Amino acid sequence: MGVRNIRGEGLQRMIAVLGAVAFLVQGYNQSMMNGFTTLPTFLAAIPEVDTVNTTGSQKSHNATILGLVVAIFEAGSALGALSCLVVGDRLGRPKTMLLAGIVCVIGVVIQASTYSLGQILAGRIIVGLGIGLYTGTVPMYVSETADADKRGRLVAVEGVFALSGLAIASWVNFGMYHTTGPVTWRFPIALQLVFIAILLGLTPFLPESPRWLVKKERLEEATAVMARLMGRAGDDAEVAREIAVIHAAVQRDAGHRHQYSANPFSMNENRHLHRLLLAVTITMITQMTGINVIAFYSVSIFEGTLGYSGSSARIFSACLQVTLALGGLTAIFTVERFGRRRLMIFSTACICVAQAAVAGLSSDLQNVGSARAAIFFYFLAMYTLPIGMFIIPFMYGAEVAPLGIRHKVTAMGAATSWLFNFMVAEVTPVAFTNIQWRYNIVYAATSAAGCLVIYLFYPETRGRTLEEIDEIFLQSKSPFDPVRVARILPVGIDALDAGGDSMKKLDASHLEKA
Repeated sequence: MGVRNIRGEGLQRMIAVLGAVAFLVQGYNQSMMNGFTTLPTFLAAIPEVDTVNTTGSQKSHNATILGLVVAIFEAGSALGALSCLVVGDRLGRPKTMLLAGIVCVIGVVIQASTYSLGQILAGRIIVGLGIGLYTGTVPMYVSETADADKRGRLVAVEGVFALSGLAIASWVNFGMYHTTGPVTWRFPIALQLVFIAILLGLTPFLPESPRWLVKKERLEEATAVMARLMGRAGDDAEVAREIAVIHAAVQRDAGHRHQYSANPFSMNENRHLHRLLLAVTITMITQMTGINVIAFYSVSIFEGTLGYSGSSARIFSACLQVTLALGGLTAIFTVERFGRRRLMIFSTACICVAQAAVAGLSSDLQNVGSARAAIFFYFLAMYTLPIGMFIIPFMYGAEVAPLGIRHKVTAMGAATSWLFNFMVAEVTPVAFTNIQWRYNIVYAATSAAGCLVIYLFYPETRGRTLEEIDEIFLQSKSPFDPVRVARILPVGIDALDAGGDSMKKLDASHLEKA
């Protein structure tokens, strides 16, 4: 059977897996530089980032440059995600992914042939642009093409691949550590071209999102794609009903044109600003747990702070990335069982504990046993955080966004993640140099605050169609309402059940009791 003939769940899985390969490239790029920061051959080529063989003010200056080299990828990714505001809805989902792949190839080639600081900075920011386009598009695309009861698991696959990318980069770095010459770091950079080639080769076979097609009033094409996704005939009643439900939601949003429905900052009946704030805040919380401090700088921490050899530091770092991937794998089996809300609270609480423990255990580096016991809590953080706070925040933003502005909301949510990622990557070398273990206290505090925010403001979306999630916000009158409304609103109803009008308002006394 050809790729174009795949239907039903098989097609949904293919979309999810191919989108996950894009996230694998993201994870690979985030972890790749971790192995270069203490590598003699890399430091010989880019001496401006050498913090191993320098001291005093020169080391402090180089730490700032190192932070820039690591973090510039995140800045490029933020710009790439924001560009989805312009290109995402014009090109559609698969074409935006194709553009992302082409941009990534250019950036990787520039990086792999690096001979100067400026060249590697340029290569990393260009790769970041491509990755940003992917992260601003893929979770939305998978969410729009998956069945409601499978959406969480399919999107969670992206997390497993992204975290596997982190692990692959770490183990490749470990293997290449035992070679000599520039190939030690040039090969790991170039290796990701294999994954990008897979994306560029298969993306043209992916169907367009039926929700995007409905929004563009291409109803016949949308019906054909929906039939293929559902594994049914084009004239099947269930296919027609799904298209009618999506179209009703589009029309309802179009009825709010006088309230600036295309504006994500609009405070209209559809609660655009409220939903946008939920999408950007949850990705910000993820980064402010400080998890990427470990992903970006674990080799430096183990080798420079805790005193392990270069080989041992890379083994520990690679094992941490494998632990991270195992946490992402756990998310696949828990996201539809426990829901988004519980898992996000669980993960954020666990990393709050881990960051506090690392701060305490690392406060006296003269006590080698105590400092090295902190490694246990690094592993705890790396396993528990991706269960609820790695890919779920990206998916959550796509779920709560109305169709009319979904590409804008997901783009800004992804951009927020990358911007705060940039801040963490840029600040960390300087923070470790100046405030050392106290740096972890910052993330313990922000993680605790994140738990409270999720508990108060984030409704459960498990098992609901994207159009049902719309209704949660239509029924809400304040930022505190969605959690209560989601608790009592029946699952499985839609706009058609209310005769094409907005679904019947919940009884006020019922809402108060909830």
